[in-house]
Amino acid sequence: PFATELVEFISKNLKLTTYRLGDKYDYLQTGNVVTIQNSATGEPIHKAKITNKSKATFAELPLDDGGHEAYESKEHQREVFSGYYKYIGRGIKDEDSFLVISFELVE
Repeated sequence: PFATELVEFISKNLKLTTYRLGDKYDYLQTGNVVTIQNSATGEPIHKAKITNKSKATFAELPLDDGGHEAYESKEHQREVFSGYYKYIGRGIKDEDSFLVISFELVE
């Protein structure tokens, strides 16, 4: 699932990478085809094929890699991610582990 504000970027092939806190999606493997959904509605948006998967700490995540929305600074990135992951009850820390998943649309 992706936040509503990201669906348009995905549809236009402007967002081809996602950073996911923790290992909830670690079962995904390169070559898997997944359904991308709007997280607010549950509506399926596209099919995508996983092209790469790696791990990084928050401190290691780039501010602008060309396949993900860009951030003005590390603090801006931390603020945005802390909003996405409010349910953990704290802000994002430099040592928090993220899955870095790249994909391409197949439909």
